[in-house]
Amino acid sequence: MIFSFTSVNAGLNGFTNLIFVEDWLIERKVDLTINETKCRASIPSHANWFGARVRLGPNNELIKPIWISVKADQVMDSKLTKIKELLDDCRSGLLFLPETL
Repeated sequence: MIFSFTSVNAGLNGFTNLIFVEDWLIERKVDLTINETKCRASIPSHANWFGARVRLGPNNELIKPIWISVKADQVMDSKLTKIKELLDDCRSGLLFLPETL
């Protein structure tokens, strides 16, 4: 018998989807070479490539490519606050258990 264990490596050394919160996607990567957990958030409906999406930068600043028009409800302060809190929780360690969304 041959088994494939590729799903075991999910999130290790490459970003994988972690959770969707309304329009936003939070992804996680565990970099084993430097023993660090990285998390990022973006709105995937605008582009396939992360760098071309509306997203939060490493300091949780809003980054919006000039060619993308965004609905006001996607980037309202209350929603961004929730996403930033989830990113902080995600970055705090391996165990990520979001409260009721």
